[in-house]
Amino acid sequence: MRAASKLLLLFYKFMAKKTKPKKSGMLKRRQQKRQKKMLRRRLAMPKRVPQQPASTEQLEQLLSTLPTLAFEPELTDLNMNKSEFKALLDSDTREVDIFMKLLTEDFIADLSQRLAQLEETNPEKSIKSVLSKATRHQIENSDKISYLSNPLLIAIFLKTHASIEGLKLDLASMAKAMEEFDQRNHKFIQEITDKIEDSGKQELVTNTEEELFADEDNEERIPAIEESVYKKFIKLVSTEKQEKVEEDLDVFLVDFQPPPIAEWDMRLVKRFLSKWFIENANPLEEDIDSMRESLLTLFQFLAEEKLLPETLLDPAKKYLQNE
Repeated sequence: MRAASKLLLLFYKFMAKKTKPKKSGMLKRRQQKRQKKMLRRRLAMPKRVPQQPASTEQLEQLLSTLPTLAFEPELTDLNMNKSEFKALLDSDTREVDIFMKLLTEDFIADLSQRLAQLEETNPEKSIKSVLSKATRHQIENSDKISYLSNPLLIAIFLKTHASIEGLKLDLASMAKAMEEFDQRNHKFIQEITDKIEDSGKQELVTNTEEELFADEDNEERIPAIEESVYKKFIKLVSTEKQEKVEEDLDVFLVDFQPPPIAEWDMRLVKRFLSKWFIENANPLEEDIDSMRESLLTLFQFLAEEKLLPETLLDPAKKYLQNE
């Protein structure tokens, strides 16, 4: 099962990138600030010897135990649809195609339920519990092609096939049966492996290009407010409100990227607060109130500095105060 094991390893790495939750707006900024504070605390703590991450060989050894779950009490009687299996065998359908057609929604739902039960009945850090959880994660975030990377699904497939043939496939003979399955379908599995590798490389290239373009945009963009003016403003904000005001205005000045102050008008203010901020920051009501207060404070300061367009302060004040 070398090819299948490699495919499974690639799949887990690929899915790890794909399933990372995307955070945005105020939540993301708060978490980033907390992470920076945690980092500062950690740097101040005594150094500890870091634990070595699991090697690929250790992970392969762990994954090689996956087929044994098929012989656990919770999964022993689980089979794919035998009548459909027989019909597909009689039609000379290719083995991998039979495998994929038998992975119906009902079968996957039944398997997920049994794995959840297996996970609950074993200690959280036991191999059985860890593998059950990992397998459920994979099948819940997968298409049928990547199912072929899971040794447990292949083991159940082979058990069902043996049962149809009037044979009994036990744990001792499973390793050989899976090796033969791998050999029969090596070319197809290798094609999938190559596709996942290519997809991962392409994603890396795309992400790199996006980062480069983002850097170029940041370099070319003219700040809406001169740094010296902004620093003067922040110094005037009370200590207890300073962090929150900076967080709010970072969203407005850095993320939203308004034009220079001389071009600000009510359309800009409304577009930011009523549309852009809602769509991109997913703010709570308290976040909206805070942003209104922070913007008003900034506008009043800029007006005093004779930097804000004269016709903007009064209508902006009414709008931001919900009058």
